[in-house]
Amino acid sequence: MLDQLSPAAPARVRVVLLPIGQIKRARFLSFVDRLQPENIVRLGDISPDGRPNRNMFSPLAFPTGMIVYDLTTFYPPNSHLSLSPFELYREPLVILALADGVELNHVSYRGKTRRSLNGNGPPRPEHNMRELYQDLEDLRDRYPKALVHQLLLFDYTLKENAAALPEGLVAVPPAEQCKITTMKTIMCDISSMLLAEMTTLAKSLQALNTIDSPSNSQISRQHNGSSWPTIQGEMLSRRNSQYSLPEDSRSSSPAGSVDRSHVRMSMPVFPPGAGSNSSTPSGRPTTPMNGIPSDGSSTFDDIMGPNGSPRNLQRNVPPRLTPDLRSSSSDRVSVQGFGSNSISERSRNKGKSRVGIVIGSLYMIAGRWGDALKELIDAAYIARNNLDHLWHAKALDNIIVCMLMLAWTGLDFQIPQICYVSTDQKAVIPITAADQQKSQTSNRLVALQNLSALLPELLDRILNLYTRAANNTGESLPQYPFSESVIRFSKLLSAIHLAGGTLDDNVLQLLVRGTPIKKSPNLITPRLNIRPPRTEIITILFRAFPTTSSPENLTVVDRTIILSGIASVLGSLGYHRKKAMVTRELVYVLIPGLVQARLKGAAEMGVHPAAGLAALSNVNGNTNGAGALDLGEGDVEVGVDTFLGSLGQAYGVVASKLSAAEDDSIDDSNEATIARIVQNASIRSFGGRNLKLDVLRSCINFSEALPDFNGVLKFTADLLRTAGSGVAPGPRSEDASPSMSRDEQIRLATNISRTLGAARNLGVKNLTAEYWDEFLVRGVELEALAPTRTPIPHTRNELPGASAVAASRDVNPFIYNPFLRTPDTAAVDHLLVAGEGAIFKVTLQNPYEFDIEIENLRLESEGAEFESGTQKTVIGPYRTQILTIFGTPKAPGQLKITGCVIRVRGCRERRFPIFEEPWSPRGEVKIKTIGVAALFKEKDRPTSVGSGSITATSSIIPPKATSLGLNVIDRQPVVIVKSTTLSQSAVMVLEGERQSFSITLQNLSKETPVDLLLFSFKDSTQGPLQQAMSNREASTAELYECELIYARKQALRWKRKDSEELYIDPGGTATFEMEILGRPGLTSAVVQIDYAHLGVPASDVQDKFHTRQVSLPLTITVNASIELVRMDVLPLTGSIPRTLWSNVNSEDGDETFTPDDYCLLLLDLRNAWPCQLQVHLDIANGGAIDEEILPGNTSRLMFPIRRVLLEDPSASIPALDPSRARQFVVSTGRVSADTERASREAFWYREEILKILHGAWVTKSGPRRNGEIELRGLRLTPRMIEAIKIEDIGIELSVNGIGSRDLKQELFTDSFSELKVKITNRTSDTISPFLRIQPSIRNQPHNISLDLSKKLVWNGIQQEVLPDLPGHETAEIRIGLTPLARGEFEISASVEEARLQESPHDEKPTEGRRPRANTRTMIDAILGAKERKIWHSREPCIVLVRDEDSDDDDDDDE
Repeated sequence: MLDQLSPAAPARVRVVLLPIGQIKRARFLSFVDRLQPENIVRLGDISPDGRPNRNMFSPLAFPTGMIVYDLTTFYPPNSHLSLSPFELYREPLVILALADGVELNHVSYRGKTRRSLNGNGPPRPEHNMRELYQDLEDLRDRYPKALVHQLLLFDYTLKENAAALPEGLVAVPPAEQCKITTMKTIMCDISSMLLAEMTTLAKSLQALNTIDSPSNSQISRQHNGSSWPTIQGEMLSRRNSQYSLPEDSRSSSPAGSVDRSHVRMSMPVFPPGAGSNSSTPSGRPTTPMNGIPSDGSSTFDDIMGPNGSPRNLQRNVPPRLTPDLRSSSSDRVSVQGFGSNSISERSRNKGKSRVGIVIGSLYMIAGRWGDALKELIDAAYIARNNLDHLWHAKALDNIIVCMLMLAWTGLDFQIPQICYVSTDQKAVIPITAADQQKSQTSNRLVALQNLSALLPELLDRILNLYTRAANNTGESLPQYPFSESVIRFSKLLSAIHLAGGTLDDNVLQLLVRGTPIKKSPNLITPRLNIRPPRTEIITILFRAFPTTSSPENLTVVDRTIILSGIASVLGSLGYHRKKAMVTRELVYVLIPGLVQARLKGAAEMGVHPAAGLAALSNVNGNTNGAGALDLGEGDVEVGVDTFLGSLGQAYGVVASKLSAAEDDSIDDSNEATIARIVQNASIRSFGGRNLKLDVLRSCINFSEALPDFNGVLKFTADLLRTAGSGVAPGPRSEDASPSMSRDEQIRLATNISRTLGAARNLGVKNLTAEYWDEFLVRGVELEALAPTRTPIPHTRNELPGASAVAASRDVNPFIYNPFLRTPDTAAVDHLLVAGEGAIFKVTLQNPYEFDIEIENLRLESEGAEFESGTQKTVIGPYRTQILTIFGTPKAPGQLKITGCVIRVRGCRERRFPIFEEPWSPRGEVKIKTIGVAALFKEKDRPTSVGSGSITATSSIIPPKATSLGLNVIDRQPVVIVKSTTLSQSAVMVLEGERQSFSITLQNLSKETPVDLLLFSFKDSTQGPLQQAMSNREASTAELYECELIYARKQALRWKRKDSEELYIDPGGTATFEMEILGRPGLTSAVVQIDYAHLGVPASDVQDKFHTRQVSLPLTITVNASIELVRMDVLPLTGSIPRTLWSNVNSEDGDETFTPDDYCLLLLDLRNAWPCQLQVHLDIANGGAIDEEILPGNTSRLMFPIRRVLLEDPSASIPALDPSRARQFVVSTGRVSADTERASREAFWYREEILKILHGAWVTKSGPRRNGEIELRGLRLTPRMIEAIKIEDIGIELSVNGIGSRDLKQELFTDSFSELKVKITNRTSDTISPFLRIQPSIRNQPHNISLDLSKKLVWNGIQQEVLPDLPGHETAEIRIGLTPLARGEFEISASVEEARLQESPHDEKPTEGRRPRANTRTMIDAILGAKERKIWHSREPCIVLVRDEDSDDDDDDDE
């Protein structure tokens, strides 16, 4: 449909297309589309009418002319029809009824069941054809003012033998059978009929003396006062195309009884019950009858002169062209005579000019623009001379239109002189047609240039003439045609302005055809050099703005058309804010009209006003409020939504892009969502927020008045979005509350629910809006799996058997055990198992003060196949809420959770990205554009495809969308502990006792077996031991003790059988045996089983594998059994009782037991168990001791053990922990060298004693229990060490071959004896001995005992340096001895190193190896510098000297 406010609109013929018969809406619209391309008909293609009295508008007179048809589907309102013939183009001259030929074979749409002769056949097409003809007759009666009434029967092919179609019916073949000229031929035939009928109309007009001007009183008389007078009629017309009228619709009232006051109130389809009783086609005149009685005072019999037309011609005058019928005789026009008392000359000239202007209008719409110019120019001069301003302005208006149409067809034209301002009004002489032909033919381009320069002044003069006409009584132009003229002139000037100030072919195509200008102008620049400027156009345009103080009351439709036209011109000129102001006023105008329509519709249908229009819309089949404005289903989405959306855009409303037609085309990707967030943030930065909210409230009221359910939801969501902060708040950051009261927010939420309920009651489906908060999803995380189902990643090197380190893990617990570590949280939290469900926690935010109902929520993923569960919830007001949802990965691979697909109640189901981090827009540092210019500015350069809308607002740092990356592994088994032999997983053991139990495991998986089982153990003693081992102040001996207990005496271990297979079938079970060792401090333990399904041998595992853990916690009670209370070591001297040796049960003979080789060990053992225990102590040399100890008693075990010889008692204490296995391990504290040396000696001698002894116990009553005695609690003092150790150098003294083992050596005075000193080097190092013999008197004080003068005579020296003694060698020194006096003497000896020997290990490095470090220096730093040692004889040699002749008994007594 063409623009109704186009500057070329007065040159068009208005055609009304109406549906008739049984036809579907889609079919009717398709027929309209087939007619639209043929709306322009060239006069040269039209066949002229052969009748001589019908050739006034013959197309042969001007073959290059065009008839432009304005094809509309609605009948104009009465307020517009009342302007005819002043504005003749408003009157529909052609009525075309469109019928569907396919429906002819269907059941009659009238509802009558017509049958064939047998009573069962379908109705014949001829019957439906006759009904269509009768409907066409009804249209002729209902629209008598139209000149042509035709019925086009589409998709109908006339058969060869079929009868001809009735008069007025035209068959249109289907589109595939139509030729190129088929539709054009039909339009040419209609045009031929129109031109013929226009001759009759023109002659009727020429017979009139004058034509009244349109006035407000005339419009008000013919208007019924309703705001929208066409609602009921248009609705019934649409309904009439589908439902039959009553049978007596044509005979209910005669044609002559039609009320003349309602002739101009005709609707598109006349209401039921009115019509004409004439139904015979033969009785129809060529021109439709107007239905006026022949004796009426308004007939042409009363107003025709002597040369008038025949009476039958006068009856054809349409009533719209006749003067108003009045009851007063003064209103009648008499043409019987002329004289001084008759109409004055001035009045006759006015009437002549007005008739001439109307005749010129007829020529203009008939396409003969040259003839129209002649008529209009002559009439314009007469009107100007007679001060008829209103018709003078209309003549100038039509002259401009004629020139534009001539220029559009490419013809030359000359601007009439009347269009210019004359300096002398009296000198103006009318220009005849002959004068115009004599004038030089103007060049078209020059004429167009002159016209474009003349138009601003000429149009302003026309408007001023319209304004001046109000000074004459009854001659004022009504507000609507004046405003419409202003808008048409403004569109003409704006088109020239947009074309750069020139009136060219592009502008003419825009004015006539509505073809947009190809090159869009740049409206950002001021464009000061272009004439006419935009400021002048706006000044003219706003003269059309209807004011509330206007004398007439404009209807809602008229006011809407005016405001829409103003807004359209403002938008084309780039004045978006002014356009928004006018659009907002338009909304305020429409809302009361819609409310009134609701009330009227409810009253007519007998329903409550609150539901009136909703029910009305439902009856018409409209579900989106299209019935309120009599719109089509698509008009609301394409028209009303776009109209209100542009209003909100101009005011900076944060609106969504959602419409009912674009539901599936919205991009919800991360990039698009971020682009929307950034764009919305920039839109929020300008404009008044309260003004934006007011505009949106108006849009909601408008949509509710329709009612447009989609619009209500959309603008309610936009209102919430605009009022919102548009930020992602942090825990303690921005205030995200909307700038709206809590009550209004709740009211809006209630409005959404109420709208959805009303739509549901009417059967409306798929009613959605766009959710108003882009930051709905604030986080998605995987809830930690159950410990028994958590997969733990491992590398191939951690697999037992895959490397040497892993293989040694069973014997060395200090080797890192990855299966006992705490799993990496980051790795475990992102692992899933295919086929097993997981729980995700979704964090949702609601910054508004009302509940948000989530109808459906599911996770969106990428990568591996994933099935998400659905969840629904209600988010409370102003809070962040966590929702759990179930999901199951179906296949292994990389999985990424990218967002959530959520459907909020009343909103579209859409995808929401994840925004975990807080975000708020920061202000721009450099502001280039503000206000509406930021929204409508043109891009200086093209943007990349991926940049989106962020390029335009790059100064705002966009938020970052996150995702949850997950790794889905292959299916794994699930193992549980089915049973155990322990009662309630609790056990009681004694210290040192070992107790076994079994664990039965079951594989719950029905498909996946277990081919990897790893056992690990944790107990309550490991923590204290590890803490003690990590103590830097602990000595090396203490660390060794802790490491030994940790490594060698584990509380739990797996007793693996030789033939045991580590494999569990799907659904099968397996039993394994474990052992518990009772240790002090053991209260709890955990048996941890790591299992997996590898599918390949352990050696073939390529990269990573995952295990699961199942654990069995144990509660252990350890009671005391045999405790080592104290111990002591004593040297053996003198004679030893034989019973002491017999306790040892030695395998050696008695001769081997000497005090020098043994020492005495004492152990005190206490029985802490309330039952009698038998102790069995094994000794390394084969001996054993058995002892029974009563409960609570302590028993001392005393037995000799061999003394110990150590090669290097100062050797470093080893470290069982590989991390401490260094070359030199010393105490970390500040320990002196002597202390370090003593500590090492005590450690090594204690280790030697522990190697000799092994103790065990067994119960003698009650349940049989046995265990080992913990002997590592013994500690050695320096005295004990001296008793147990064997010196490196052994010194043995003997006199005359009798050693020191005998009690006394008897010598006689003055007799020669020999002292033999035997030195044994028990070490492997060579020493340089220095021997000292120290005789003394026995049992005497020290100062007397050393006085040996005159008592002993030595044959040699007592201090002697001996040769070097190699290791493991012996040296004997003999010295002569002669006692001189009687007595008891003690002879002892000591060996001292004369000098230090160099260690052979420090001399030279071994060939082929690296040079060793200065080992001696390092040892000296730890143990001190090496010093010369001295060794003493263990027992002195006792010599008894007596006289040879003395009595033995006396000597013995002494």
